Amino acid sequence: MPAFLVALVFSLFSSFVHAKSVQAWAYQAWWMPYEGLTKPGAKLDRVLFFELKVGNHGGIVERNGWPEKWSNLRADLKKNSTPLDLTLTILNVRDFETLFQSEESVNRLLEQCNRLIIDGDVAGLHLDFEVYSAVSAPALGRFRQFMVDLAKNMRSQIPVKQLSVFLPIGGEVQIYDVRSLAQVDHVVAQGYDAHWRQSPTAGPVAPLDGPTAVTWKKAVATALLLGVKKERLLLSYPLYGYEWKTKDKNPRGISLGEGVLTTLIPIDPQFLPDIQNNVYERTKRLGTTNDPLSGSSYYQFRKNEQWFTGWYEGQWALGKKMEFLRDQKIGGVAFFVKGYDGGEIIDSFLQGRIKREGK
Repeated sequence: MPAFLVALVFSLFSSFVHAKSVQAWAYQAWWMPYEGLTKPGAKLDRVLFFELKVGNHGGIVERNGWPEKWSNLRADLKKNSTPLDLTLTILNVRDFETLFQSEESVNRLLEQCNRLIIDGDVAGLHLDFEVYSAVSAPALGRFRQFMVDLAKNMRSQIPVKQLSVFLPIGGEVQIYDVRSLAQVDHVVAQGYDAHWRQSPTAGPVAPLDGPTAVTWKKAVATALLLGVKKERLLLSYPLYGYEWKTKDKNPRGISLGEGVLTTLIPIDPQFLPDIQNNVYERTKRLGTTNDPLSGSSYYQFRKNEQWFTGWYEGQWALGKKMEFLRDQKIGGVAFFVKGYDGGEIIDSFLQGRIKREGK
């Protein structure tokens, strides 16, 4: 195990004061092979299969091999009694608006959800509807009623199926209200992409605090205003970073072009051929700087007179985030994407929790 991950284990041991209440979820992305790469060594509280893509007519337009190609995942989770939820996605406002303008499309989506949850291996549904700009009042009202109807259907199942949602932060509009969120069992608030590939400046991906529209503190505040109880709230945690060309040495400087995605640990190119850089190799050679305001870390280097800055959430950053969860008594963390850390960080998190609970 790399040295910085060994240190991570020990830092986490001291962080889990309320360990028994801290849940650890992870997203199993369809593009990440399950065998070997993404199996945790300790038990997660929940795994979210990502994703089933919802079309603007209410049908599922892309299943990404579910369920036929995921028999090993299903079998392993069932053997370990780990709940498996299916993530339904709508990732642009146009599809959302079109779908929820039509009562027929909404009814079709409800039918699709009902078919998914009768599968005995499916413990629940997770809605990742990422809408950040304004939508019409009729579409918004129909969506919120859909939440009520969906929750009622899921509670009628034997056994009862869980409903959770991803809560977007920092947009022009919030598609959820107090009533709609009262229907769900858990809320995963957006804790990442305060800066992103096309961000005009470099900066932390998942800051605790600061001037960006997305921070962990703002995510918690938004969820609480919407009536979400702390024990039902999780924060999404990125197992990736971004590296940008920057105008100068300023770690929050102007970015020159699109940034590149980085994994935390070296991943075999056969699994992720489009991601060439990783944080472990960068920081081993370059060192790292920890930023107290954001609770995030970064590295920098200069090549051919060009500055590069990479921000990520590693050992020190995760320790700061766990302190925040402990102090605020937040329910847990949801890792995205399982495997981008080579399994090491999630395992360290889970092993630290087991050690703290005396198991």
